[in-house]
Amino acid sequence: MISFTEKKDAAGPAEPTPAGQDRKTVNSFLDLILISRRGEPVGKRVELSRERFGEQLRALYRQLARLESLQVENPNSPSRQIHQVLIAQLAQEWKAKGITTLVIVADRGLQGLPFAALHDGSTYLGDRLACSITPSLNLTSFAPPRQDRGRVLALGASEFEGLSPLPLVPDELAGIPEGVGVDRLLNRSFTPEALLQRAADRSYERLHVATHADFMPGGPSQARIYTGTGAISLAEFTGLRQQRSDSPLELFALSACRTALGDSDSELGFAGLALQAGARNAIGTLWYVDDVATSAFFVQLYRYLDRGVHKAEALQATRQAMVTGKVRLQGDKVIGSDGVPLLTGLTPSRQRRIASGMTHPYFWAGVQLIGTPW
Repeated sequence: MISFTEKKDAAGPAEPTPAGQDRKTVNSFLDLILISRRGEPVGKRVELSRERFGEQLRALYRQLARLESLQVENPNSPSRQIHQVLIAQLAQEWKAKGITTLVIVADRGLQGLPFAALHDGSTYLGDRLACSITPSLNLTSFAPPRQDRGRVLALGASEFEGLSPLPLVPDELAGIPEGVGVDRLLNRSFTPEALLQRAADRSYERLHVATHADFMPGGPSQARIYTGTGAISLAEFTGLRQQRSDSPLELFALSACRTALGDSDSELGFAGLALQAGARNAIGTLWYVDDVATSAFFVQLYRYLDRGVHKAEALQATRQAMVTGKVRLQGDKVIGSDGVPLLTGLTPSRQRRIASGMTHPYFWAGVQLIGTPW
């Protein structure tokens, strides 16, 4: 659990100020609590400057957006400094307990942070640990997942009126492994009615939506997903929670731009609202992602899920495959970690966008799992 507290008169000693912080500008405490299945909770309180922390976070986002080097070999780089403040303080404790999966309960202002891109000088956090994030433990179900594997409902739109096309959506939907069954609805067959009615069917375990999305201030009624025939607000999903109260969706994946980022009232955006709509887990994105890399990411992710890998571990494995170059461009194809193509028939312009590889965190650190890690 991570939360900010405005600094007043300190009650008792605080942890040393992190490197790079000016004590004259320290104005906040950061409270870190590690709760595990075994042993007592462990807490740390770190003094820091909110202004300095904000500068580091903005610098990290600039590096990610521009595909610049994160300079992880430099201890003063934003990725290293933020890791030192948020993660390193409790690293010894979680390593001693043999923890391999983190559920991060983050305060407002921290929920949109790209935790996977934080670096300890040796590895990225998203490579080292399986992670999920949640706005509240009350919205997180830690019950075991369904024993019987359900079908996947995959819906997508590649053609719109007044919006740019998404030509890779059909390939993304086609690439989802058959497993125990996939039903695909594309373009005109992907209607608001079809989405709500089919998603209420308890035979479906996972819901995958690939399309455009808009998150406007104002909560669920202003958060819109574009179907093949028109937009639908997240407020219309409230009935889904009631209809599937005893059999919630295991996963609601939103393959669209910035679906894990919202506003001050709903900081985790569509993905956070999906949890409120009754899904055990949601996957969204933190920034405007490259469509080739995103489609390849989700197809690779579903291959791991289809093998029975838990969700957070499947995301970790997908990130590792991209970091190590196992997911790569070969001719007009994107090859997966098993050597089988994830996408085929890429145009020359799309090939050029990923010709240098997809190892940079820009391509994989923005895909965020929200909710329980399994």
